[in-house]
Amino acid sequence: MWGVRTGAAIIIAAGVAIALSLSGCALVADMLEPPPLETAFTPQPAPPPPEPPQSVAVTPPPPDEARAEIAQWLSKAGYREFQIEALLEHADAESHFQACAAGPGGYRYLFQWGGTRLQQLQRFAHHSGCPQINTQLAFADKELRNDPKFACFWNATTEPGAYAALRRGFGRGSC
Repeated sequence: MWGVRTGAAIIIAAGVAIALSLSGCALVADMLEPPPLETAFTPQPAPPPPEPPQSVAVTPPPPDEARAEIAQWLSKAGYREFQIEALLEHADAESHFQACAAGPGGYRYLFQWGGTRLQQLQRFAHHSGCPQINTQLAFADKELRNDPKFACFWNATTEPGAYAALRRGFGRGSC
């Protein structure tokens, strides 16, 4: 005599067998008929290459966070401690660590770039608005390392000497 469990198992097995046979028929029928033309595979054109990275506008951090971010960036870029202090003092004097500061005479951002230098920064950043702090620092680094008028900064051995060189150099002066 079969129990309730055995009977239930037979009914479930029969249901599974019927379902499999029906789905098998559908699969065989699908294999016999070609797909409609509109669903046939057509290769898609290759996507365009990605755009070069751009400096996008973001809400600038408050001054204390900006100061810490600047110090960390400069440290990672290999600046010596007294040079970092001089650059921090310069950023404080120019913008009070406000990354998107706008001063009189069209001067902008951390180090109050203006005129041709502001245009160069915006080309460097691929952005006409306020660049991110790391982009501004990368541009300042490029200026410091490539413009001969900053030789005094690199030759300085103290924070006051480095700061004085920055004030002269960024002010379009020279050593």
